[in-house]
Amino acid sequence: MRIRNLLALALLALCGTVQAQKEMPPIPRDPAVRIGKLDNGLTYYIRYNNWPEKRANFYIAQKVGSLQEEEAQRGLAHFLEHMCFNGTKHFPGDALLRYCESLGVKFGADLNAYTAIDETVYNIDNVPTTRQSALDSCLLILRDWAGNLTLDPKEIDQERGVIHEEWRLRTSASSRMFERNLTKLYPGSKYGARFPIGLMSVVDNFKYQELRDYYEKWYHPTNQGIIVVGDVDVDHIEAEIKKLFGPMKNPANPAPVLSEPVPDNNEPIVIIDKDKEQTASIVQMMMKHDPTPDSLKGDMSYLVYEYVKDVGISLLNERLAEAALKPECPFVGASASDEEYIYAKTKEAFSIAVSPKTTELSADALKAAYIEALRAARFGFTQTEYDRSKSSTLSSLDRMFSNREKRYNSEFAENYKEHFLNNEPIPPIEYYYETMKQVVPNIPLEAVNQLFSQLVSTTDTNLVIINFNPEKDGVVYPTENALLNAVRDARSANLTAYVDNVKNEPIISKLPKPGKVVSQKRSPKFGYTEIKLANGVTVLLKKTDYKKDEVQLNGSGGQGSSVYTLADYANISLFDNAIEASGLANFSTTELGKALAGKNVAASLSMGEQRMHISASSTPKDLETMFQLIYLHFTKISKDQEQFDNMMESLKVGLQNRATSPDQAFSDSLNATIYGHNPRVKPLELSDLPKVNYDRILRMAAERTANANGWRFVIVGNYDEANIRQLITRYLGSLPSKGPNPNSKQAVFFKKGVSVNDFVRKMETPKANANMAWFSEDIPYTTENAIKASIAGQILSMVYIKKIREDASAAYSCGAQGSASIEDKYHNVMLFAYCPMKPEKADVALQIMRDEVVNLSKQCDASMLAKVKEYMAKEADDATKSNGYWGGVISTWYRYGIDLHTNYKALVAKQTPESISNFVKEILKAGNRIQVTMMPDQEKK
Repeated sequence: MRIRNLLALALLALCGTVQAQKEMPPIPRDPAVRIGKLDNGLTYYIRYNNWPEKRANFYIAQKVGSLQEEEAQRGLAHFLEHMCFNGTKHFPGDALLRYCESLGVKFGADLNAYTAIDETVYNIDNVPTTRQSALDSCLLILRDWAGNLTLDPKEIDQERGVIHEEWRLRTSASSRMFERNLTKLYPGSKYGARFPIGLMSVVDNFKYQELRDYYEKWYHPTNQGIIVVGDVDVDHIEAEIKKLFGPMKNPANPAPVLSEPVPDNNEPIVIIDKDKEQTASIVQMMMKHDPTPDSLKGDMSYLVYEYVKDVGISLLNERLAEAALKPECPFVGASASDEEYIYAKTKEAFSIAVSPKTTELSADALKAAYIEALRAARFGFTQTEYDRSKSSTLSSLDRMFSNREKRYNSEFAENYKEHFLNNEPIPPIEYYYETMKQVVPNIPLEAVNQLFSQLVSTTDTNLVIINFNPEKDGVVYPTENALLNAVRDARSANLTAYVDNVKNEPIISKLPKPGKVVSQKRSPKFGYTEIKLANGVTVLLKKTDYKKDEVQLNGSGGQGSSVYTLADYANISLFDNAIEASGLANFSTTELGKALAGKNVAASLSMGEQRMHISASSTPKDLETMFQLIYLHFTKISKDQEQFDNMMESLKVGLQNRATSPDQAFSDSLNATIYGHNPRVKPLELSDLPKVNYDRILRMAAERTANANGWRFVIVGNYDEANIRQLITRYLGSLPSKGPNPNSKQAVFFKKGVSVNDFVRKMETPKANANMAWFSEDIPYTTENAIKASIAGQILSMVYIKKIREDASAAYSCGAQGSASIEDKYHNVMLFAYCPMKPEKADVALQIMRDEVVNLSKQCDASMLAKVKEYMAKEADDATKSNGYWGGVISTWYRYGIDLHTNYKALVAKQTPESISNFVKEILKAGNRIQVTMMPDQEKK
């Protein structure tokens, strides 16, 4: 810590605009948030925020988690979190869920919680603030969570099965290896034996009183923080908090929340493991170090330290990405970070995670990645690298500040949660912006290099290496000695300084000649301007101020992949990836990234089945660069063989053991069943890679972008009117045009009729999964039909959660969704249901999934419908405040004459139980049903 403070003092002294002092100035707290502490120790945060209007978020954070469990209680912290939704003093049974649904607050999306190793947090988000009584009720829910759980034995027993299924659902190859090695990763520490999900032997068998004992021991005011952010009366909320939480008592002799140390290790800890369902090898080396104590996060030295550290990490990651492009590099990707050691608050680690090209190359990959970290630590970063980083940081600061009035409640709530739990600073945004804008340009490169050299250890003390691999016959696995020798060889390697190759030239050397506008007109309906250019391009332009720093562009036109035969299947499959890996004009992908440093801009070209698409975004100041990138995607995509080869190597690594994943097998089976094994949509396999031809893909891109006639670009955001019109004519008006450009025809359809694909599979952790779908291509696409489909899916989801999860304890996660789609003359309405289920209760779950769709076609629950309508009306209000929403509305209106906006809320409001049931009946009448289930092969165990 001494070095850290000395560094920060020296750095700030260099800032001419900040007075040098013996001690760093304290970071002020944002005065816009009201922070208080009740006599019983409970802390609260309240902030008024009106973006979006008439919404509020409610949180309660507990400074306890699974770390506070005794050995016989492993899993009770997480179990208790579940029970907060299964009965409280004022909301018995499922009344809490049902009440929140009546507010348009959906379980899972807006109403949720999580249990971590040392914290538990509950949230009720996006609550409409039009009724004060609703806000008071949300505070009452927080109060019940804090100390009024009923913990009904019947509800507990029912929830045991749900949690068991959550454990099953979350268990994977990597989680199995991780959990069985935790004690080795945390020798002598409780962190190694308190994974939050716990032990299923405890979950299945604990006594009811044991759960109550944990609750009453740890859930009390001293450990609790209340957070309310939104369009609220701060004084009223504070008064309610004092009234509701003030009378709460702490236990007579409260147990202290103690920090759990993570011991240093003098000798390296090396973990090598394998699993039959692991799809690729990974190697990670961690160098443990002490974290910044909470007590030292209150002054500017902490902000400066975090900034300088982040600069070093990001620059190393850029070098690692560049190193992966070299043909001789043994890894396809690597990344560095510096954060908590796995999940321990009391220890951090500088880490490098590596994806080797093969399991046999794991040690070589580790050595190569470590060498790059050592190179940076030994020689430092270059001035050109650092200048790009500073430029990007300053640009990000400007973007953040420009949106200071449009920050969501969740952003504030997250900051206050971190302040309560970890003493993270919460400065006013104006202070942070002005200070960092002064500090960043004045921090010398030497400071970054000095700090980074302290992060990269060159000793075995506190060194940890993890290597997880696929279990497969014939594979040669690395040994502990091989991995340690790789580390030692890297330390003794003869290194040379990194050379930063940059191109100091514009991305377009000769600007195109502007095209001409042939017509323009204003649409009063949605306030956009239609501009037609002489080359056949149409631009639909709408100015907004939802985000002052954002402009979004989406374009489509021409012909898509269906014009190519199956001979090009592999090239079609990887078209988007290959173009993303390609350069533009005279710049490789890496060179282009360097040239765009400091600019918030992006553009990408993709090929759909029927037409091409281009999407782009930028800030107002970077608009011309965005248009230049679009222009180059049409006129000068350049070959980047190194980047393409690295992409292919990454795919090879990912596909080598693809078939070992049960989840992938299920996904592939679903895709094949839905599309009737159409070869145009089969998943890419390892055997397909040799058929990929980069030159052919580049020719396809040139063919598909050779004619912009008929393309339509929708641009929505904050821009200068005169400036953007000049950019449109220069860069879109000059795109190549070769006469008519017809759209291609659809070649991929759902398989009609009844398709059932039930199969069994051997698995390490027995799981069952089911997807069902009912669809119709006879129902026309309209705004109202799209609304009905969405409502039907949401109601079906509520029914499944109630009957499959809550009543039958047959699943942790289940649900449904309804959708309507249109593409040219083709339209489709679908109800899609999903249920990863308990194998022993699969028959029950499947029967409910099938029966309830039929039941919905006969009768729709009026109360469920009312809740869904409330939710959709609320979501509609929020959606209208985004540029993406208006881009979709304008595009659909212009193309099909379908208005998705004007009467949307009225159409939602008019729906009745009869209208929804009749709509579902129409879907079922088509007779199209798909069912895919995967069951475990019981002979496995």
